[in-house]
Amino acid sequence: MKKRKYAELRELKKFLKKKNFSYKRLSDELGISIDAINNKLNGYTLLNINEMKSMVTLFNMQPTDIKRFFIVGSDNTGNDEKLN
Repeated sequence: MKKRKYAELRELKKFLKKKNFSYKRLSDELGISIDAINNKLNGYTLLNINEMKSMVTLFNMQPTDIKRFFIVGSDNTGNDEKLN
């Protein structure tokens, strides 16, 4: 069983679902595998800065979106859980 090393990116996952944007489509846009996307959004591996920048551009995110989706422990993220 895999162990989460980082917080799950719940708000980003909700955003993708709301935009009807599949993991497959995101993996195609970022040029990484669906498994890699799944691991990153579920907290098993980290998104790198280039992946974040690509998503910011792809979705035309505002600074408040960036904080909400990528900054662990920021208000309203649900990502402030303790990680071991």
